Amino acid sequence: MPAPTRRILFVTGEYPPRRGGIADYLVRLRTSLEDTGARTYVATEAVPHDAPVDRVFRIAPRPWCRQIVTVMQLAKRTRSDVVHIQFQAGAFESALQAALMPWALRLKGFRGLVVVTFHDLAEPYVFPRAGPIRRWAVDVLRGWADVCIYVDAYDRARVSSRIPGEWRRSQVIPAGPAIEPPTSLGSRAETRSALGLPADDFLVGFFGFRQAGKGLEALAAAMRSPALTGCGARLALVGAAGPRMSPRRAAAQVQQATFAGVDVLEPGYLEPTDVSRWLRACDVAALPYDEGLSTRRGSFMVAAAHGLPVVTTTPVRPDLLDVRHGEVAFTPVRDPESLSAALVRVRDDPDYRSTLEAGSRAVARRYSWRRIARQTLDAYGG
Repeated sequence: MPAPTRRILFVTGEYPPRRGGIADYLVRLRTSLEDTGARTYVATEAVPHDAPVDRVFRIAPRPWCRQIVTVMQLAKRTRSDVVHIQFQAGAFESALQAALMPWALRLKGFRGLVVVTFHDLAEPYVFPRAGPIRRWAVDVLRGWADVCIYVDAYDRARVSSRIPGEWRRSQVIPAGPAIEPPTSLGSRAETRSALGLPADDFLVGFFGFRQAGKGLEALAAAMRSPALTGCGARLALVGAAGPRMSPRRAAAQVQQATFAGVDVLEPGYLEPTDVSRWLRACDVAALPYDEGLSTRRGSFMVAAAHGLPVVTTTPVRPDLLDVRHGEVAFTPVRDPESLSAALVRVRDDPDYRSTLEAGSRAVARRYSWRRIARQTLDAYGG
């Protein structure tokens, strides 16, 4: 007898028309799960009104408790056997409501599975000087869930060191690439020609939101090194300045002192296909995260999916990351000289560049959405 169809209600603060981060992640996860035969629904703050055709429903954050009530009603109406909360404190206008949803669902007799994916370990704003109540709110969310999923193994290890038994009731399922190259994408030379870029420029690409922690200061300093300025290296900043910044503000940020003296290309707001074109045009991706590489980094997954050589920073716990030295080039955190040297090696050593390209393709296979969907279904119990 075939297994019954999974009916999954996702709860999220972000979803299209918002772009990036959890919004793009959830679109890809939904698609991959539905390819397996699952039936999915989305409850989100991000839409102004329900879109029943797409099975997307509005959860207004006000008045207080309205979100909790709406999710309970949707779980019943859609006959969902899984309620899966995508938790990132900053993604919800009222993160405390999201934190209390598993408890409220149990209180009202929901018999299905409650799952929470933690996209980071940030604690939500509750009220001024909330102090330990912020951690308590997340622990309530974690404690009432049946399954906790962490997108980064180091996050799971940190929580497990504080909460006995967390290791046994949790899993690690990384975030896959939000953007993958279309099959029609041409070669690097063809793409550069179409974008009006010189064929022989050494083009370093940075992809993602330009926020604190992305290592942009170290990247700018590396790009100002004589070894790179001497060969006319250019930096392509692909992606918006921040998840809620307009294209005009994104362009203005490039003019700040951080990028002074760097030959910067600023393509502005791009649709996914155009993001792929710009990434294909690059020679290397430079992603010098201040906290080191982790599988929370969707920008890394996108770069790997496009087969780019990746230069990034050494993870805090390399033993917990299934990305090996040689598949990517690791450099120390906040070390512009090492970053510059690694970029120069990619430029000057074709064999090394080919090795890193092969490494990115291997990473992309390891973190494919098909595999992530299978892991997610396994977390639900098969």
